[in-house]
Amino acid sequence: MSERDESLHSPFCSLSCSLLPLASSMLELMGASERAIALGTMYMRVILFTSLLGFPMVVLNGIMRGSGDTQTPLTITLIMNVWNVLVAAALVFGMGPVPALGLAGAALATASARLLGGILALGLVMSGNRFLQVGLRDILRWDGNLIAYMVRLSLPTAGESIILRLGFILFMRIVSALGEVALAAHQIAINVESLSFMPGHGLSVASTTLVGQSMGARKPDLAEESIRSAMRLSLAVMGAVGVIFALFGPSLAAAFGSTPEVLALAGSAVRIGALEQLPIAVRMVIGGSLRGAGDMRTPVYATLVGTLLFRVPIVYLFAIVFGWGLNGVWLGTAVDWTARATLIYFLFRRGAWKKIRL
Repeated sequence: MSERDESLHSPFCSLSCSLLPLASSMLELMGASERAIALGTMYMRVILFTSLLGFPMVVLNGIMRGSGDTQTPLTITLIMNVWNVLVAAALVFGMGPVPALGLAGAALATASARLLGGILALGLVMSGNRFLQVGLRDILRWDGNLIAYMVRLSLPTAGESIILRLGFILFMRIVSALGEVALAAHQIAINVESLSFMPGHGLSVASTTLVGQSMGARKPDLAEESIRSAMRLSLAVMGAVGVIFALFGPSLAAAFGSTPEVLALAGSAVRIGALEQLPIAVRMVIGGSLRGAGDMRTPVYATLVGTLLFRVPIVYLFAIVFGWGLNGVWLGTAVDWTARATLIYFLFRRGAWKKIRL
């Protein structure tokens, strides 16, 4: 992988800082209560203001994955999470001379974890004990042409992020309109479903690396086989998780503990979530793999169509117009994932991504 592959993992962190004045407005748009807006605004401002601290970690972890080292980013993330939990416990509840800061403490803990991750990643890359070595001179060297190229390559991904955030705000506005019980149940169901994302994301990262290396070696057929192999494995794993969700959805939701009304809604949502596991598997693997091949636009098209043409309008139709409530939200989401998976698979089959030269 070349230096240019850094751009595949380089978000526009400055965009986060530009959203600082809009923190409260975004929460209002999502239908949050006054207390939630007050607390959430403070939390979001800290997170957005310190987002640049996470930039080195994101970039360097992406470089290491691109070079074939997926274990080091995992280790860094694990250390970050442990640090985040320990520091958050001290800052949120107070410990010894440290006062209890509440939600602000949680935000500061996250910021410190981001900084720690960046320091660890930078130290490991500069040490030369991994697949690659980057010296301080390399980091400080300014290559205008390369930076301009990276910005151009990153623009579609930045656009996709904006679309996702806009869609999420509108989506949460609909969920919030269903009431606090539905909102609590939705959050529990999301936490349960997130368990299925881990194997899918891992296979997506692996496929992205293999595809990038194959395309760099001018072997597009090998890249395609890597994608298909990762997709088959992801379908098998996430399909099995979907069966578990369908059979044991209420039991999984009950593990989070809440009122019977909330748990009943959450269990039903988890069961409906079983329908979207296979489409999510396809979307995750192909989307990541196409980025590894340098095709940054196709995932954006799938996100644009799915989010704005399917998720938001269909969720509103099912949940509000038809009166299906939270079940309608999750059915609409399943339709969205199916649309995204269908579109991105069709574009993948066309093979235009094989002709991209970076």
